[in-house]
Amino acid sequence: MLWVHLAVLFSGAIAAGAINALAGGGSLVTLPILLALGLPPAAANATNAVAAWTGLMGGALRYRGMLRPHRRAVAHMAVISAVGGLIGGGLMLTTPAPLLAGLLPWLILIATLCFLVSPWVDRALRRDGAWGLDRTADLAGWRGVVLFAVSVATGYFNPCGGVAMVAAFATFGIDDLRLANGLKIVLGMTMTGASVALFVAADAVVWPWALVMVAGTLLGGWLGATLALRIDRRLLRGLILTWGGVMSAVFLAPS
Repeated sequence: MLWVHLAVLFSGAIAAGAINALAGGGSLVTLPILLALGLPPAAANATNAVAAWTGLMGGALRYRGMLRPHRRAVAHMAVISAVGGLIGGGLMLTTPAPLLAGLLPWLILIATLCFLVSPWVDRALRRDGAWGLDRTADLAGWRGVVLFAVSVATGYFNPCGGVAMVAAFATFGIDDLRLANGLKIVLGMTMTGASVALFVAADAVVWPWALVMVAGTLLGGWLGATLALRIDRRLLRGLILTWGGVMSAVFLAPS
């Protein structure tokens, strides 16, 4: 790895960590960087997932107190999330390289568009009736199916996970936004962690790049928490959307 590549990757990971702490969507920064630096699509996706999973760990610890009263429901949801994440990761690893190379730019574009419309989706889908997490039997119905589908999608392509979970929890009737955010982080860590375990077992992770990203993501997360009260999140969302749109255009442009 050239020093300039190292500097670009580390800087991008810092930005991603800060963005995740402030608004989410950090993977939309780091994945295009990995692809632009020449990493094959499967390796880029797997390496990016390692950094994303590490960044979620700190957030999960912050929400453990809030989720403790709902630990039975969280455990049920975590099992569904882990199985779906494993299947999604397996599907990614078995996707032929040429097909995956063609898909990733479109997936980046879709994730960017989902990030754009997520506030409106959240408001449009939010149900009037609240769903109590103590009703775990409800997960045997359509809520479990939706969560499983989101888990598969997240295991396959991590950047889509956060937005998909926001929409899913809105349809579930989880009307406590702090609880929904805690579930998003903990279950996102579970989905991504399951796929990461598979990527590691398949030797798909490029560890020197992953470790650089992990260090940058952790530093960026700390900086993001420090800046949380000083930055306009609307401006941040605009920057993320601009970056995602530009990167999609670059990768989709005819060579």
